[in-house]
Amino acid sequence: MYFSEKKKTMQIIRDFYSKLEEISQSGYYVKIEYYLSRGFSIFKKKPEFFLLYTALYMVSMPLGGFLLTYPLTAGFFIAAHRIDSGKPVYFEHFFDGFKDFIQLTLLMIIQGIVVSIGFILLVIPGIYLSVCYYFAPFFVVFGKMDFWGAMESSRRMVNREWFPVFGLLIVLGIINFVGVLAFGVGVLFTLPVTFCASYAAFDDIIGLKD
Repeated sequence: MYFSEKKKTMQIIRDFYSKLEEISQSGYYVKIEYYLSRGFSIFKKKPEFFLLYTALYMVSMPLGGFLLTYPLTAGFFIAAHRIDSGKPVYFEHFFDGFKDFIQLTLLMIIQGIVVSIGFILLVIPGIYLSVCYYFAPFFVVFGKMDFWGAMESSRRMVNREWFPVFGLLIVLGIINFVGVLAFGVGVLFTLPVTFCASYAAFDDIIGLKD
């Protein structure tokens, strides 16, 4: 059983690296409107789960700090993928990010250190790295990579189309800012939608398997 799972994991990693090599050569299009539309469609299929989980997410952040950020954030992506793949989704699936707790937490720590150093070095490197590493959690959760492999894979993917991805993140940020302005309640809706849109972007670029 162990060796079978190990073999499966290695194949997943090889598939991701193969796709990375492909898009490094050919590039890809960042379809902001499509990602937002698809993200909203995913959200509408289980709005009660997303709203409840977002409320728990927001309450947990001050309590658990950065240690819980990526495992909890990964829950949005995992649920979105199950919904998008037509699989049954139960509320406990939102907590499946904790299955990769160690790698996601290491990712959060190392990424934070690297990006902070980038901001110290005249700010621009920090912005560049923040965008480059945005999709790193996806590579941990779906690509079964360790934190460093996930960071490098995200950087390779984003670097090919950095400015369009930066534009996507600006749009997602504006949407959540508007949600905050709506007495803070609006973010209960905008946050899961933008996370689902992020999932849609990653799936469109990389091509996740069911």
